[in-house]
Amino acid sequence: MKKDDQQFPGMQEKVLLAASTAIREIEAGRGTLDEALERIPGDCRRMTEHLLISFFRYRKSLQVSWRKFCRKDPVPEISSLLDAALTQCRFQNSVVPQSVVNVAVSLSRSRHADKFVNAVLRSALKEEYILPEKPEDILPEAVLKRWRKNFSPAETAHFAKLFLTPAPFIFRLCRGAALPEKCSEVPAHGGFRFASGEARTILDSPEFSRGEYYIQDPATSMAISLAAEVLGKSRNLLDICAAPGGKTLMASELLFPGAKITAADVSSYRQKFTAENFARHHLDARIITAEPSQITGEYDFIIADLPCSNSGVFRRRPDALWRFSGRSLAEVMKLQKRILAEIPRLLVPGGYLLISTCSIEADENGALTSGITGFELLKSQTLLPSEDSDGAFAALMRKVDN
Repeated sequence: MKKDDQQFPGMQEKVLLAASTAIREIEAGRGTLDEALERIPGDCRRMTEHLLISFFRYRKSLQVSWRKFCRKDPVPEISSLLDAALTQCRFQNSVVPQSVVNVAVSLSRSRHADKFVNAVLRSALKEEYILPEKPEDILPEAVLKRWRKNFSPAETAHFAKLFLTPAPFIFRLCRGAALPEKCSEVPAHGGFRFASGEARTILDSPEFSRGEYYIQDPATSMAISLAAEVLGKSRNLLDICAAPGGKTLMASELLFPGAKITAADVSSYRQKFTAENFARHHLDARIITAEPSQITGEYDFIIADLPCSNSGVFRRRPDALWRFSGRSLAEVMKLQKRILAEIPRLLVPGGYLLISTCSIEADENGALTSGITGFELLKSQTLLPSEDSDGAFAALMRKVDN
């Protein structure tokens, strides 16, 4: 974080206000971190994103450090302001804590909580903040309980450590692209090539503009690699949850020459990014915005990169673990089943279905392959999160001939 990021008037106030509003909305179940960032003005988005990611990584220990000075929990507007202010003091080196406290006090005055906010923040900042190390001091209770049941103690501890570790900047080398200087390749699946490097250098490069690189985690290669052999025979592909188009682009490199591609998604906003990505990578494909029930046609290969709990991508979406619950898992599984229910009418007999999620929850992923009738499971794989890769699940299925 550069020290000049906070120099023009009002920036600290804009960042704190944007961050506290986003925290309050996410905590109340009214959206995700990604959705909140879309609404934040561009001039303060970078700093606010850094603050929010830091908060959700260290949420448990940060809230313990200020709640001990409260006799009862404050209203959500003040609670989220305390969360944002303390995170900024602890994790944004460009700010002066005293200045953050002053801004937070000013923002809380309209709620007649200025003295309270001043006292709580000053008390919390007097104490040394020790970075958490144990899973029970890092992970949400619902996730901790579930992972201790489904994974070994060593795996759970490893996931907790990864949760506090920023995800590396990784990109895919599209077909024929050379490895850039000062970048190193990272492991991937199915012959796809991925590399890590300095984000700004890659994003500003002419090679990125020409479509030689695609920003993507290597976990995505696992799903496409499961279907590499049959993709080479496919002539009419549908990606039913396509935006922003990363898996469609990967699959296009393996398809039968001249194969038709349809990229569908329910979000017109996200489909704008799909269109931009396809244009940059010179992919000729039909892009439609539609509910799965509105899609028509017959296809011999369908990719269903389904909405999920996001439990495998917690480094990039740390808010996902705090939104996780038995209820939220049940709701997303209902949505998955509604999408999969449309697959049989769209897929020709003998056609292939590739299911993928960025979840590591066995209940969620196993239900996907067992809950769709008229299909045989050919192979499936779960990838656990690591230093170089997100977690993911994929299954290749074939529609049984009538």
